[in-house]
Amino acid sequence: MKSYKIILTVIFAFLMVSCTNWLTLEPEDGVTLDEFWKTKEHVYSAVTGCYCSLQNGPVEKMFLWGEIRGDMVENGIYTNSNYSNIIDGEISAENSVVNWSSLYTVINNCNIVLKFAPGVREIDGTFTEKQLKAYEAEALTIRAMMYFQLVRSFKDVPLSLEAFVSDDQNLYLPKVSGEAILDTLVRDLKIASVNAPVTYGSTSENKNRVTAWTAKTLLADIYLWQEKYSECYTLCQEVIGSGRFSMITVDKSEYPVEDGGVIIDTVYVPNESDAEQMFINSYVIGNSVESIFEIPFTTLKTNPFYSILGPDINFLKPKLEVIDGTIFPEPLYLTASQATDIRGSGCTYRAGVVWKYVGTSRTGAVRTYSNYTAPWIVYKYSDILLMKAEAMCEIGLNTHDESGQDYYEQAIASMNEVRTARNAIETEDYKFVVNDVDGKSLEKTILAERAREFTFEGKRWYDVLRFAKRNDYEGTNIQYLVNLAINSASPQKQQSLIAKYKDPKHNSHYWPIYYREIETNKNLIQNEFYVK
Repeated sequence: MKSYKIILTVIFAFLMVSCTNWLTLEPEDGVTLDEFWKTKEHVYSAVTGCYCSLQNGPVEKMFLWGEIRGDMVENGIYTNSNYSNIIDGEISAENSVVNWSSLYTVINNCNIVLKFAPGVREIDGTFTEKQLKAYEAEALTIRAMMYFQLVRSFKDVPLSLEAFVSDDQNLYLPKVSGEAILDTLVRDLKIASVNAPVTYGSTSENKNRVTAWTAKTLLADIYLWQEKYSECYTLCQEVIGSGRFSMITVDKSEYPVEDGGVIIDTVYVPNESDAEQMFINSYVIGNSVESIFEIPFTTLKTNPFYSILGPDINFLKPKLEVIDGTIFPEPLYLTASQATDIRGSGCTYRAGVVWKYVGTSRTGAVRTYSNYTAPWIVYKYSDILLMKAEAMCEIGLNTHDESGQDYYEQAIASMNEVRTARNAIETEDYKFVVNDVDGKSLEKTILAERAREFTFEGKRWYDVLRFAKRNDYEGTNIQYLVNLAINSASPQKQQSLIAKYKDPKHNSHYWPIYYREIETNKNLIQNEFYVK
């Protein structure tokens, strides 16, 4: 398979660029395989290369694959035909957005570590078994992260657990079922969650390197995709119980709502200084108390969003007709205009751009080109809280009796931890009555909360698809995707996109394989929907 065809020196090349302040070990230029893999420092250097390779392509794919098929972005100042076609549901194998090569580069880098690191134990007497297992845990988790992204995007993809370091190897692998790949990832992550460090002793490493909590969070996410809700819940509880993460605190002032001189409710106005600090800690400085795992960027290695989302040359911008009033609804009491959700305008979006990657603060200036250093947050504490809420809701729905109400109450409580921290706007949709909660209504509410919490963080398409495919597209679940089509496509393309999403085989829900991969690898079969 063409995407695997890289040489070992690719790992070393990544290390010549500083991708975060803890990456200080750089191998000499031109080092060969025979000269490498002699010391534990070499292993550390190669693992570091796995992290650096995440910055070079995968982050852009994570954003585009998770958002461009969603309903929160539209064409920007300039039109990129590849993006525009996908927004309208006109997806082809010739579209370079579906090129998966950068993810397979990361996968092969991880496989190289897993192949050669054990041999260093026999050479370097100071390299302990515990250190080896910890490095292997990092490689296993990063590899699983890439494969999970591929399975959610393409469903069935080639699976390689072997390092490709020679042209003599068989590079052309067939597809493996997504279900089988996920089972492999579960096995690997169970091992990684035991062997990965609980802490590295520094904030930057704890947030930018794989810890046991990263592995557990990724595993919980996979369980959610597999509809294994009890397993997901258990892992969420472990991360919550660790006490290592929390929501950023934003103070609020209470204001009574009166009707005819009678106080009928209370609204909360967030402290703007605290809201500003939340933005800066999350999207400017990074490594906040909420962060579980994020991919950092620096002025030496900036993120990919300048040309995609920048205010002057953007190809994509927020779709305000969906963001305003739908994702971020009007408050229940319109007179309480200051009782705003701090994730809305000034955080997620502002002045027609995706502000969390563009702004220097909620109220400050836009970033210069060299200052596009916002981290890519893969997982944060609110992921855990909302995964737990979703798992509890689905367990409740599957009980089919009154005991489901207990699970719904747990789901609401977990969701409300996020809503309270963000000063979420109260609407009628969020006024649940104790012991009289409708599970499907709660399910929709959790999906809506995820849209607010993870706006433009590469999760929207996968969230909607997960809700739609649940229980083999049971009942009216397909409506989740239909609603997405209505919100996302241009009016002249809506009916076509709805018809595609309603296809009984559902092949259109996944990407086509990039045409160059099909041309090069004769063992690959194009996803059925796109053959025509």
